[in-house]
Amino acid sequence: MGIPLPRPLLVLPLLLLLGGCWDIKEIENINYVAAIGIDVEERQYVVYAQMLDFTSVAKMETGKSDKTAQIWVGKAKGPTLDLAINKLYDTTQQRTMWSHVTTIIVSENALRAQALLRDDLIGRFEEFRHTSWIYGAKGSIEKLLIAHPFFNVSALNTISHEPLEVHEQKSFIDPVRYMSFMSEVTEPASTVLLPALAIESHTWRKNGKTDPKQFIDGAFTVSEGKYSGPLGNKQLTGLRWTDKNTYRSPLVVEKNGEAAAVLSLENPQIKWSVAFADGLPKYRLRVTMNGNVTETLNDISRDEIVNWAAEKVRSEIVDTYRAGIRRQIDVYNLNHLLFKRHPKRWSRFKSEERPVLNEDSLDRVDVHIHLNHAGMRMLPNPT
Repeated sequence: MGIPLPRPLLVLPLLLLLGGCWDIKEIENINYVAAIGIDVEERQYVVYAQMLDFTSVAKMETGKSDKTAQIWVGKAKGPTLDLAINKLYDTTQQRTMWSHVTTIIVSENALRAQALLRDDLIGRFEEFRHTSWIYGAKGSIEKLLIAHPFFNVSALNTISHEPLEVHEQKSFIDPVRYMSFMSEVTEPASTVLLPALAIESHTWRKNGKTDPKQFIDGAFTVSEGKYSGPLGNKQLTGLRWTDKNTYRSPLVVEKNGEAAAVLSLENPQIKWSVAFADGLPKYRLRVTMNGNVTETLNDISRDEIVNWAAEKVRSEIVDTYRAGIRRQIDVYNLNHLLFKRHPKRWSRFKSEERPVLNEDSLDRVDVHIHLNHAGMRMLPNPT
């Protein structure tokens, strides 16, 4: 009989069969793209890629950096989106990952060319996440991508990467995710409002110098996949009162032509109905909201605030609807409502190529506002 081997020696050959992390890739040796921009120039796709310094993204125990976070923006052209991205690889120096893209910015030219519908790279390539936020670009995509947030923190702290925090504080145009945009943009009779991302250089200054910041400047509209045109913030003031995702938004109440109070209105409850008159659809809307008085500038009673606020909301809703109609844009998706509730009638209108909406199609708007409180001071009693 042979001499028995010690147990450690029996285990050693098994350890040699185990694989190690020989091909491990350190995260600092990978390029992570945080945002992409898509443009179309002379029938060529133009792709922009925003990359961030990894150390500026990581949370630092010592607090915020005293140096401005660095941003790199690459630009390449190609006959397809994929070939344009492949041109970026020629100069990226290291492996590039797209799984961290949280923002997609599309130019007006790309919307006109239906770039996202004609090229399905983002929906097909497994590294892209469908939960990314998507915007239309007003102005230069490159300037949007190099805009810095406050306090030298990462560019991930800008509106383009994280819009919900600002939207919850002041709601105006609902942020849109890529998956929602793509699911709605080809729906029959649908109109999708894509927030328009722009640069504003007048509000903030840093050490006496202008400090440009991103902001939402209206929306681009896409109807059944086709670009319908832009609408500005002034034209869309009524949109917030018809959006169930509105958290809160301010409203100025006027008395005798002067600002008398400021309200914060919250969580509108929306109910649409459709009837028919002379063969055409007539739409009715009921909006119910809670609100708080945040500021009073004049003697005004609680009843006056409620009544005038309701009238102001109603007026803004109607004005926004008519601003869209003048541009042949169905801001409130009333055609889609008709398609869902009365598909046969909608099909007949479509086959006859009859105009369904006009300025009088929005027949009635009822607004009901309940004030939760008036702040620290009591409002005067109605006279």
